[in-house]
Amino acid sequence: MASVAFVFTSPRHHLEMMAPVADELGKRGVACRLISLAELRGLDTPKDPRLRRVLPYNLRGKPAATGVAATVSTDGPRSWWRGKLAQAVVWQALSLRLRQLIAGADVVVVPNDTAYPYDKLLVEVHRRGARSVLMQEGIRFPPEKGYTGGWYGTGGATAICAWGEGSKDYFTACKVAERDIVVTGAPRLDELDPAAWTRAGAELLAKHRLGGAPLLYMSNPIETQGFGTKAQKLALFARLLADAAPLLRAQQVPVVVKNHPHEDPDDYVAVGRASPVADLVTVLPPSAPIFALLAAARAAIVLTSTVGLEALAFGLPIGVLEIPGFPFAFEYVQRGAAVPVYAGAVAAGVAELLAGASERRAAGQALLARHLHDRGRARHNVADLIEDLIERLLAGDRRNIA
Repeated sequence: MASVAFVFTSPRHHLEMMAPVADELGKRGVACRLISLAELRGLDTPKDPRLRRVLPYNLRGKPAATGVAATVSTDGPRSWWRGKLAQAVVWQALSLRLRQLIAGADVVVVPNDTAYPYDKLLVEVHRRGARSVLMQEGIRFPPEKGYTGGWYGTGGATAICAWGEGSKDYFTACKVAERDIVVTGAPRLDELDPAAWTRAGAELLAKHRLGGAPLLYMSNPIETQGFGTKAQKLALFARLLADAAPLLRAQQVPVVVKNHPHEDPDDYVAVGRASPVADLVTVLPPSAPIFALLAAARAAIVLTSTVGLEALAFGLPIGVLEIPGFPFAFEYVQRGAAVPVYAGAVAAGVAELLAGASERRAAGQALLARHLHDRGRARHNVADLIEDLIERLLAGDRRNIA
């Protein structure tokens, strides 16, 4: 029987995009295993008999940054080399267990192909002649000119499942061969029904005693992506609250903060308490259900997060907070789908958001179509690709999928 191994570090968005594909392949008679490296990142693998843990316990005790940026330090070359040495030591402990868990798999599916430990895992996968698939994990930013590191998508995966034509543009800009890119859509959002979250959204508002539909502030660790420092990020939030305070106060608009799992909510609690609208700010834990929040919201503000696409899927007006010194990283603003909340004109941006930003709705739907292909059938598209790779492998075809 053909076999596929899915390897992930995030028990939320990674697992949520892989599990539907594994279910679909299972219906087609393909044996699938879901392998968790969550504990390596300070997260906990859910108690689910389908999941196989690589590590028996949590190595870090708290979430750690992921991706290429997780190996980058502002402490200089010495710290960078210490990080690389630590990774090499940990990999020696991981590799034997991982080899056992992926043994016999015809295809290994990963959410990242250049970040540790996926980069090392793919070397092992290809060494023994299996195929690999990269399932896009989030929105991608245009590659910087002159960058010499390993851009996402360039780690040698046999095939890349891109969410949409917008992502395909990113991969081709990174010099990925077009024959290796398949536009499949995002399986995590296949069955997203905003109306089904209305009740949960109302319950969330009542639970936290919010007087009305809030303005959502959807943060993420931009400092690990190279966009300034943590202190600068928190200063952006402080400025937002200060500059928009008269407007928020006049309309009595609650502000709800939803943090990324790799952020500390207490940082935002401190900023909120020091703001002129402390009584209007509520910071929720990272575990708060994102779709319930979106169903309850009036509008959303993001920095460089995929959640902007999800907010658009809920029909929300979105704004993107300017990060001084950097252009808007993703094309929310460039394609007219989001309100640019400039550092020097915060109140004007928030006013447009609270008014509904109705003139941007068409552009928002066009952006969704550009980045979320074939919604409702993405899991089938990814499963089709994996089956095709298995058939070619079993037939002795050592080429890629051209």
